[in-house]
This record gives sequence, C-alpha cells and structure tokens, in this order.
Amino acid sequence: MHSSNSNSTRPPSSTDSYSERFYTYAKHGLYLGLTLGISYRLYRMFQRYQTSADIPDSIVKSHRPIHGIVIDVSDGDTLRLYHTPALQWFSAPPEKKRGMSKWSISVRISAVDAPEVSHFGKPAQPLSNEAKEYLASQVLGKRVTVVPLAKDQYGRIVGSVYYRSMYVFKYDASHEMLKAGLAVLYRGGNAQYNGEKELLERIEEEAKRAKRGVWGLKGKFETPAAYKAKHK
Repeated sequence: MHSSNSNSTRPPSSTDSYSERFYTYAKHGLYLGLTLGISYRLYRMFQRYQTSADIPDSIVKSHRPIHGIVIDVSDGDTLRLYHTPALQWFSAPPEKKRGMSKWSISVRISAVDAPEVSHFGKPAQPLSNEAKEYLASQVLGKRVTVVPLAKDQYGRIVGSVYYRSMYVFKYDASHEMLKAGLAVLYRGGNAQYNGEKELLERIEEEAKRAKRGVWGLKGKFETPAAYKAKHK
C-alpha cells in the first residue's frame, strides 16, 4: 500500500500568493520612501537660498543654522548674507554688489536695536555710524552662522548671528553690540531672545554702568524705538 509523503510539495494557496505580493510591494515601497527621503534631505542640505523668501518656514521654526558670508552691513543690527550650503562651502559671493537683494539674505540681528542711520531724509542718531562700523569690523567678509528665529514684517530673517575670531573664539553679535554700548536691548513686539533675555539684560546693564557707547552720551539718550516712533 502506497502511503502519502508529508514532505511532498503542495500547490501554493491564494493566501500565500497574496502574502508574497504584499511583502514585495511593501519592500519596494520602503526602498522608494527611503530613497526619496534621503534625496530630499540631500537636496535641502545642498540647496542655496538666494533670499530670505526662499527659506522655508520649517527651517525657521526648527531654528536650523544657516551658514554663509556677510557681504554687506547696512546699520548696527542688519546685514546681508551670501548663503553657502554644504557643497558650496568654499564658493565666493559675486564681487559686484549690484542687485544683491536678489541673491543675498537680509538678516536682522535678534534681540538688539542699534541707533538709526540716516535714511529717507531722516537725520541719523548719535553713534549710528559707529555702530555700523563696529558691526562691519566684526563680521563683514567673514563666514558666520545664523540661527533663524523668525521672519519680520519686512521679510527679513531675525536670528542669532555667530562668528569666530582666529577660527577659535566664538562670538554672538547681539552680545558684542550690547557690550560695546552700540545697541540696546530690543523690547518691541515679537522680540526674539533665543532663550537669553536675562543674560542680555545683564550685558546691557553692565554697559550702562560702564557708560559705554550710547550710555556715555551727554543728555537724555533717545532709544532707537522712540526715535522710529517719532519719525513715522
């Protein structure tokens, strides 16, 4: 009598076929998702932002650092950055500044307010040129890191600006302007302190006691905020 072999091959059931197809599709979907995810991350890493309008809100909300070269300083708290992402780290900005608003990022240094320079027929505040020149001496032509905190009503990036001296010592532009007495702590609406308000207040108070910069001026000092409100 011929007995059946328990190890004999049985025909695949429809359930097995569906399971195999599902596994294959899931595996291919996973590979595709990983590939697209990695490609997108690489694209974002190597993408150069021409202006602040090109910077996604997700970058600002996550405070992801942006690196670049400072190509212009317009006053004691505003500069223009030529963004240099990973693959363009050593790229140099155009020599001509004409039309730079189309290929550079306008950055408003967070937490500080420097004396107003002369513009639109309005007179300059005392020490406004000194504030501009001091900031330029610290960052102009140098590679800096900007940690974006917000975008203001003018579309500028409001952020902490960090730079190095001798490639070793790290400085915060907001701190340095306050220390020199060439800016005051910004206390207006939507002020961004990057979690350092108390520290910044102490730095400003120290400059006041030492009568540095605007705190050493004779007569009552008019803050930039008061000046702007008066000349609206």
